[in-house]
Amino acid sequence: MRVSLSMIMMTGVLVSMAAACDEPAAEGEGEGEGEGEGEGEGEAPRCTEASSVPCESEVFVALSMNLNEAAPGLVTNQADGDGFVSNVDGTAGGFGGSAGWVYAKFTPTGLQKVDIDDSESFVSMDWDISFRRFVIRLNSGYGGPSCVSAARTAADTDFDTLAAVPAGLTFAAEDFMSDPDSCVVTEDGSGLPGTPGVILQNWWRYPGCVATTGNVYVLALADGTTVKLVVTDYYKTNQARCNETDVAGDAGGNITLRYGYLQ
Repeated sequence: MRVSLSMIMMTGVLVSMAAACDEPAAEGEGEGEGEGEGEGEGEAPRCTEASSVPCESEVFVALSMNLNEAAPGLVTNQADGDGFVSNVDGTAGGFGGSAGWVYAKFTPTGLQKVDIDDSESFVSMDWDISFRRFVIRLNSGYGGPSCVSAARTAADTDFDTLAAVPAGLTFAAEDFMSDPDSCVVTEDGSGLPGTPGVILQNWWRYPGCVATTGNVYVLALADGTTVKLVVTDYYKTNQARCNETDVAGDAGGNITLRYGYLQ
């Protein structure tokens, strides 16, 4: 392990995180209505230096990480209006598999895979988002050393017509551990034991299979830009069967998402 828990001092961590990351709003997953001033090209970076990640040893366990090699999963893209439909192989070797996370960053030409392993993810600011089965984590807080934050929009938000950051959103960094002292994972309430309560946890529900909710999120990236995101599929085929009949689709962990930059 690169950094042991004993080397992470709570005061130093909080000071480091505050100095490196300039979050757009206070913590908490908010829902907003209406449209406000967006984040566009040319915005100043929100953070430029990596922060220390609290509870690193415990996070490795909570996130079922692989210390030996990078995940082989591919990331592919297809143009979708002004944005992209991106497919991520986050299968991790199948249910109960031992493969690690797939790391990626948002770019104006598509979601780009970042070839790092799980250990490197705790010191790298090159990635924005990562995937393993149904858990999607951001590079911030307990999830990584950057300052990518997110907020969920109102339930009736239409992804296609959303052009700017809605007013009243409250952005949050990853906060799925209790605190830097006890380092106990905070579960997401899905009923699946040990599943960490990541910021994007409500992209899915579990009526007996992984059903998509259609929730639209706004992500504030470290470089100062902002994207909208919705996850449309967890299964390679037959997602609708799960959504409509609670019967699982085929080949779980093959994530399909849509994203686009906001003005």
